[in-house]
Amino acid sequence: MTVRKYKLDLKVEEILLEGEGGIEKKMKLIELSGAQRNNYLNLMKGRAKIDKAGKVTISSFDGLQSDLLTKSLFDESGEAATKEFIEELPASTQQSLFEDAQKLSGLDKGAGNKEEDPNV
Repeated sequence: MTVRKYKLDLKVEEILLEGEGGIEKKMKLIELSGAQRNNYLNLMKGRAKIDKAGKVTISSFDGLQSDLLTKSLFDESGEAATKEFIEELPASTQQSLFEDAQKLSGLDKGAGNKEEDPNV
């Protein structure tokens, strides 16, 4: 019989935001806990509408990415990034951080594929 091991510590990825003139800001992306993930999913569920034909539409895209990043992006002192800070980031940077945060917390489309999960 094989014993599977699971990690109990939240995953953390160190990131560096670089600006003009060599300005750098060290930050961390931190995996959501199970409860935080469920709260986030419930929040996202409220944005989706399914019509009689089964077509899904999103009621609002405002804050879609920042809702996740305010829960998973932190500065060096441990303070969560604010919605205002996140929404001032370049769109491409915000998108990349959002995708990384999704993957880190198992919210990406490939979530649940244990063969690719390095923590199992």
